Amino acid sequence: MTRRRRKRGPGFTLLEALLAAVVLAMAVTAITMPFTAGAQNEGFDARRTLAVSLAQEMMEETLTKPFDDPNGIMTPGPEPGETSRDEFDNIDDYHGYKEPAGCITSLDGSIISSPASVGLSREVTCTYVYVNGQSPPPTFIRVVVVVKHKDQPLVTLTRLVYAMR
Repeated sequence: MTRRRRKRGPGFTLLEALLAAVVLAMAVTAITMPFTAGAQNEGFDARRTLAVSLAQEMMEETLTKPFDDPNGIMTPGPEPGETSRDEFDNIDDYHGYKEPAGCITSLDGSIISSPASVGLSREVTCTYVYVNGQSPPPTFIRVVVVVKHKDQPLVTLTRLVYAMR
């Protein structure tokens, strides 16, 4: 008795189906990669834009204060009794001011709650600068505002302010 082989109809073998699935997976990965990278860059750009805005806002707020302290105290940092930004009465009071992540506040006192602000913190340093041969009182103060993302500096603004006496 002779066996006849049955003719195969049209269709895929298991190996062909597996190969098609692998090729499809590679194509989907290649197509979606640029979109994923674009979304990550968009998030980074939004965070950086917000960080620049927050740094500028703090620098402008600091520079609206007078150079000289009304009490005549010329040491960087707030004086006793100045416990919040709205009590600062001159530029050097901002020295050492810090806002941790999640606690950055705008000038009106509201907490910044933008999704781009997650992980951002802000700090200010003010140091008196003396030129060679200059004696007190100082005529320059350097104001540095740093906005960090997860403790890594993201934006740094520096301004040298001259006392107009």
